[in-house]
Amino acid sequence: MSETLLLMRRFLANEFTKKGIGMRFEEWMQLLPLTESETVSQKDLSDRLVKDKTTVSRLVDGWVKKAWVKREVSATDKRFYILRFTKKGKEIWEKGLPIITSADAVFRKDLSDVNEKDLYLLLFKIQSSVQIAEKEK
Repeated sequence: MSETLLLMRRFLANEFTKKGIGMRFEEWMQLLPLTESETVSQKDLSDRLVKDKTTVSRLVDGWVKKAWVKREVSATDKRFYILRFTKKGKEIWEKGLPIITSADAVFRKDLSDVNEKDLYLLLFKIQSSVQIAEKEK
């Protein structure tokens, strides 16, 4: 599984580079939590990316410098920053969506409908196992 994950990531990284969207695949993935919630704190981002606070702070500093993200002090707790996409950041991030869609088609190209259903079932089981293991910790 790990080898397949690495191959898929390399494929996506190359596609992002070839298409020149202005963002690397790794950056695109790290910004994913901002698309899932309107109010993501740096601490939440740190937890979701499984990165320490210092690393996330550096990431966010770079995003702010590139004008992809704005950092706002939380209205409810002044100790926290809330991260939001800027218009520019959202537009660049959305340029990655067609690349992901076309990559999914490449990954599924040689799968029959039955294979694809089986794959989704297996992936769901793996995700569930990981989520249960995380909750048990």
